[in-house]
Amino acid sequence: MRETTQHISPLQYAIIETTAFMGIGIFEFPRHLVLDSGNNAWWGFLVDWFMAYVGAWLLLKVAAVNPRETLLGMTRNIWPGISYWIFGMVDTIVHLVLPIIALTQFSFVIITFFLPDTPSWMIEAVMMGMATFITWWEFPPLARTIQVVYIPVMVLSALLLALLLPHVSQGYALAPSLDLRLLPIFKGAFRTFYIFVGYEAIPIFWPYIRAQDQPRARLCTYGALTVPGMFYALIIAETLGTEGPWYLVHLEWPGVSALRLISVTGLLIDKLGLLIVVFWGILSLFFISIRLWAITHVILPMMRRRTVLWYHAVLTSLAVLIFFLSQTIPNIHGTEQLTALAMPVLLVVIIIYPIIFILTAHIKKRNRHPQETHA
Repeated sequence: MRETTQHISPLQYAIIETTAFMGIGIFEFPRHLVLDSGNNAWWGFLVDWFMAYVGAWLLLKVAAVNPRETLLGMTRNIWPGISYWIFGMVDTIVHLVLPIIALTQFSFVIITFFLPDTPSWMIEAVMMGMATFITWWEFPPLARTIQVVYIPVMVLSALLLALLLPHVSQGYALAPSLDLRLLPIFKGAFRTFYIFVGYEAIPIFWPYIRAQDQPRARLCTYGALTVPGMFYALIIAETLGTEGPWYLVHLEWPGVSALRLISVTGLLIDKLGLLIVVFWGILSLFFISIRLWAITHVILPMMRRRTVLWYHAVLTSLAVLIFFLSQTIPNIHGTEQLTALAMPVLLVVIIIYPIIFILTAHIKKRNRHPQETHA
C-alpha cells in the first residue's frame, strides 16, 4: 500500500485533472472535428464530452476500490504477474506518447507565428527543461505551482475569446445541424477525443487526497470536465463563426488564426490575440509536466524504487527520452499520425480497461466473502 504524507486540496486536484488533458490538441482544435463531422460537428463534440464524463465515472469507481493505492498498484493486486507488467508497459507508452504530441505541437506553433528561423529542437529542449524543473519537487509542490498560474491563464484566455466576439460574422455556422448522420458524428468524435485525453491519471492523483476530502473531490472531477468543456464549446463557436467551416478545415491552428484578428490600437502588442499562444503554451507546459510526473510514478513501483534519488534519476532520464523521441516527428502531419495511432489504445485505457478492472475486482470481492463466511 502506498503511503503519502503530503496531500492536495479538492481544488488543486480539479485543476491538476484539468491541466492533465487541456494541454494537448488545443491548438489544432476543432479542425479535425469539423473536417470529419462536417455540419454535425457540434454533435460530435457532445459525444466527446459525454464520453469524458463516462470515463471519469469509471475511473472514480476504480479509485474507490482502494483509495490509498494507485491504479498500477491495484492492478498488481487484481492481476499479479504478467498482466501487471503488460499494463505497466502500456501505461508507460501512453504517458510517453502524450507529451511528445503536446511538445511537438507547441514547437510547430511557435515556429509558425513567432520564430520561423528557430530549430524546433531548441524550443522543445527549453520546454522539457522547464517541465523537469516544475516536476522536480514531487506532486504537492507541482499542484500548488499549477494552481497559482492556471486560474489567471484561463481567465485571460476567456477575455481574449470575448474580444473575438465582434468578429463573429457567420452566424449560420453556429447552429447545430438537424440532419443527424451517425457515421460522421462518431468519426469526428473519435478523431477529436484527444481534447479530453489525460484525465485517465485520476487514480494516480487520488491517493494524495485526504479521505475526508474525497467526496468533494468526486464532485470536482466532474467540474473539471464541465469548465473546460464550456471553454472548448466557446472555441468551436468562435472559430466556426469567424472563419466559417469551409475555410477552417484548411487551417492548421484555427483558434490562433481566429484570435489574430484581435488588435487594440495604442497597445505595445499589435496583435493582442497572439497572446493566446503564450497562455495555451503554459497549459501545454503543465500538461507535459504532469505526464512526466505520471510516467515516473508508473515506472518507480515496477522498479521497486521509491527514494528521492531514484525519482530524480528516472524523471531526468524520461525527460531526455521524450525530447529525443520528439525529434523523430518532422512536421505537424507526423503529430497527427501519431495521435491517430494512439487513439485506440487511449480509449482502451480510459474506457475498456476500467470496466474490466471493476468487474474483476467485484468478482474477486464476491468470491472472497463466501470463503470468509465459511471460515
